[in-house]
Amino acid sequence: MKKRTYMLALSLLPVLFLAGCALNKDSKEKDLQRLSQIEIYSGDGELVNTIEDENILYQFRQLDDTDTSFESDSEQEELKNTAESLAVLYTIISYKKPAAVYNDGALEKEMEITVYENSNIIKEQISPDNIKGTSVPEEYLTFYGTVSEEDREFLLSLGEVDG
Repeated sequence: MKKRTYMLALSLLPVLFLAGCALNKDSKEKDLQRLSQIEIYSGDGELVNTIEDENILYQFRQLDDTDTSFESDSEQEELKNTAESLAVLYTIISYKKPAAVYNDGALEKEMEITVYENSNIIKEQISPDNIKGTSVPEEYLTFYGTVSEEDREFLLSLGEVDG
């Protein structure tokens, strides 16, 4: 009897492990919130890299929720003025799958992040296409903030091409 119980427990172990992996995958897909692609452009507008890897997209989505700080209006203006004097290193554009059931399969632009040379300042522009049913001026969809050194290194790594 003990041997049978032991064998049953051992046979259920892989099932529980696989179920745990499936739950984790569903959670990651939910956290991605339809994010499906990132394009990275150099300061002169040349496409440097395209990323569709779920793990990197997940890290990118987590970055959006962590250290990006949105300052007051006066701090925003100060960051904007500083950023205007800096050279653009990368522009990162994120795309998501459309929410509509009936769509042509084309990805929707979600946002654009500008990374500046020798600075932790970033500019984040939300795509006006994300605001359905009304028109919002670009000035209300553009934010300046600072990121931690770790997050800056992650953003810079997106521009590195493998191989």
